[in-house]
Amino acid sequence: MTPKVLGITAEYDPFHKGHKFQLEEAVRRTGADVKIAVISGNFTQRGEPAILDKWARAEMAVREGFDLVVEMPLLFALSSSGDFAKAGVEILEDMGADYISFGSECGDLRTLQEAAFRRDMMTEEEEEGIRQLVREGYSYPRALQNVLMEAEPLGPNDNLACEYIRNIKTAQPVVIKREGAGYSDLESGEGYPSAMQIRELLKKHEDVSDLMPEASFLRLKEEEKNCGLMFKEMLFPLLMEKIATTPKHQLMMISGAGEGLGNKLRDSFRYCHDYDELAASIKSKRYTLTRVQRVLANTLLGIREEDAAGAVNYIRVLAFNDRGSAYLRTVDDRDHDLPLITNINKDALKYPELQKNIERDILATDIYNIALGRDLYIHSEYVKKPLKLSGI
Repeated sequence: MTPKVLGITAEYDPFHKGHKFQLEEAVRRTGADVKIAVISGNFTQRGEPAILDKWARAEMAVREGFDLVVEMPLLFALSSSGDFAKAGVEILEDMGADYISFGSECGDLRTLQEAAFRRDMMTEEEEEGIRQLVREGYSYPRALQNVLMEAEPLGPNDNLACEYIRNIKTAQPVVIKREGAGYSDLESGEGYPSAMQIRELLKKHEDVSDLMPEASFLRLKEEEKNCGLMFKEMLFPLLMEKIATTPKHQLMMISGAGEGLGNKLRDSFRYCHDYDELAASIKSKRYTLTRVQRVLANTLLGIREEDAAGAVNYIRVLAFNDRGSAYLRTVDDRDHDLPLITNINKDALKYPELQKNIERDILATDIYNIALGRDLYIHSEYVKKPLKLSGI
């Protein structure tokens, strides 16, 4: 009997009760037998380092109900919401996902499908209208809303849901209404927090045990004790050195740093005393904080526009249980389009077209470990292997 496969793209930074609710509700609606998560690596779509590394977050996801967790390559994880969603959907469908679930503020599939269709049908005139509003200082989401004359503005998760829907080809979309706190809210609602709230509480050394499932909380505390938690502020010294040693013309070539952002960064960095000041020095009405933070992350990692444009997608296995292991063998046995990486030392040699992408993933991990003060060899991509959690 062919199993029903559910896929979710997420960050799990960290895994909290709202994530657990989404997974359980999606399983209830679909009757899925196998659950697959695609997660960002050590840097997230908002341009910040993840509070826990990808291995710890993958373990959390398996302990909380997933059977298999794979990584989204860095160049897609640090891209726009459209490219992020496209890469996640591509990985899940290539792995045989029958259903792809995502959260949404409105929670109404028809509303989201209509919005997605409207965006697909935009005329060149409307696209130019959006570009003009952006040039005038509007953020892209606000410009999009104005040009399309959307009566009710879509929330951040609604907009991302539209991107998932626009890219799904074979799977069935399953939308789960977001309960509790919004994406960037710092207060819990109905017992479901936002990941941002948890990160802020952890930064203040406050208790988050009531906001996370038990297994995830215990794993977080273990990591906090052994290695410490990662916050964006810890990247500041490395980032300042990178800016100081990168010629201005090269900063202008960094992915997302066009339209003067690279020049602005080089001209203002000497006046900044911390990460937030650095981000504020290049932020404007035209550029969202998320975009600015992605520019900073791309600068730190030396990711140029041509690197991002030439990104190649692939599947990197991080963690699985017995069911996930069995399903993974079926994926490897059948025809699939994306390269499947379980051992970076061996498998990467099979796919020379992935060399530059994998080198970026390795660099991102090294930078992450340097900022965290961790042993570079023990935590390197060459040593870490997919984690198998038997009996779960």
